[in-house]
Amino acid sequence: MNQQRKFHRRTVLAAGATTLLPWTHASAQSTPSASVATIATVGDPASLDPMPFTADLVSEIDQHIHETLYIFDPSLHFFPLLASALPDISPDGKRYTINLRTDARFHDGTTMNADDVVTSLQRWMRLSPRGKTVGAYVDSIAASNPTTVVMTLKQPYAPLLALLAYPNGAAAIMPKRLAAAPDPLKEIVGTGPYKLIEYKPDQYIRLAKFGDYVSPPGPAAGYAGKRQALIDELRFVPVPNPVTRVDGLLSGQFQFADLLTPEGYQRLANQPNVKQGLVDSPNSSNMIFNTKGGVLSDPRLRRAVRYAIIPSDMLTAAFGAPPMWHLEGSIYPKGTAWYDPETPDYNVYDPDKAKALMKEAGYDGKPLRFLVTKQYDYMFKIGQVAQAQLAEVGFTVDVQVMDWATLLQKRTDPNLWEAFIAAHSLVADPTLITIVNPSYPGWWDSPDKHAALDAFVGESDPAKRLAIWRQLQAIFYRDVPTIKLGEFLQLYGISSKLTGYTPLAWPCFWNVGITA
Repeated sequence: MNQQRKFHRRTVLAAGATTLLPWTHASAQSTPSASVATIATVGDPASLDPMPFTADLVSEIDQHIHETLYIFDPSLHFFPLLASALPDISPDGKRYTINLRTDARFHDGTTMNADDVVTSLQRWMRLSPRGKTVGAYVDSIAASNPTTVVMTLKQPYAPLLALLAYPNGAAAIMPKRLAAAPDPLKEIVGTGPYKLIEYKPDQYIRLAKFGDYVSPPGPAAGYAGKRQALIDELRFVPVPNPVTRVDGLLSGQFQFADLLTPEGYQRLANQPNVKQGLVDSPNSSNMIFNTKGGVLSDPRLRRAVRYAIIPSDMLTAAFGAPPMWHLEGSIYPKGTAWYDPETPDYNVYDPDKAKALMKEAGYDGKPLRFLVTKQYDYMFKIGQVAQAQLAEVGFTVDVQVMDWATLLQKRTDPNLWEAFIAAHSLVADPTLITIVNPSYPGWWDSPDKHAALDAFVGESDPAKRLAIWRQLQAIFYRDVPTIKLGEFLQLYGISSKLTGYTPLAWPCFWNVGITA
């Protein structure tokens, strides 16, 4: 267990907290009359550091605490958040001038300034898989005055704004004293509408309304615009069993239950005090391979897996009947600018081809280690179907079931696994897709992929970028670093007491009220 892991498995408090209290008791931050919403999540995030991890659960909780310079609305248009306006970009695309808000305050009482932003972005480029990618293109980041930051690039980098706006592996802004301190973070302090008051790993995370919060301007639009903390306290409770999440919602113990199974979703129908919820923006379901080490570092065997599986069987087991899912091989879904219907050998079941490739590669029966978790029920079910279908062509599959936090740690070591199941939501720029990033577990890279990606990020013309993106998808289908199984809709349950909730891939609870 590494140092960071040790730190995050003990109780953590925000700056200014002086005592640890059980969550069922009153405290200085939570009085008996305070409004409280309890959110049942799939598990414990293992960390509230917003930068090193791309796990959705970290983003879901931490977006209430930390904020980025920019953010996006449901149509994937960008808006300022801690910046006062969208960046001023020089004609050559290599200089970004970022003007900052002067009214953003940290939870420790200090006012955000350019030094905080510069140091936070430097930390992001050092720790975040997304930030590391940006860092390769950055020549310098400097404060030209207390409210202005200038980023100078070595060459144009078209996805920069999208990466600065993405609250996952986030370019989160924190006080300079924390961003400059040795890792791991000793305090969790952001500018968001809620502040951390208590974290007991595997038990709960308590966030309280930040009284000095100043919202960005504009009407609320998904993650963008007005943010107002209407509920005094948010409690995020890890509930790994999806049945228990539904039971707690029906009993009134929880006001929100995340990531339900189709069976759990149906249990909420026609109930008086709860409602079914559906995020209709499609998520992709992916089988991600280790291209760096282990059995599937051989691309012939990855192609063999593709011929051996039946995606519709996996999606049916995981998500029930259509229309909760549909087959789609394009990395981007229909209706988006990046959609590309050229998906060679997607959903082509050919066990004879699979066996021929296995023979050519000299497969000797060594187990394919699939990492799955029951906390995300669909991951476990897909893993079970994969095991059965791959066994039919002669693969040995070792499905390893573990909690999500352990899986996140284990997948960082290329010696410990061959595949894991993951999902991905719709993002504003293809470079935000985790599998495109060579730093993401799976570590997909090749000379022509690398060259195409360099050309893609350096190009600003939309038509030329689209042409390069299609080259990248073709390389994706040749290399098979991942199999996109299809797309599914995200199910959740919500108490009728919660008002104003907007369905989003990462549930957020600002602008959400609660009735008695």
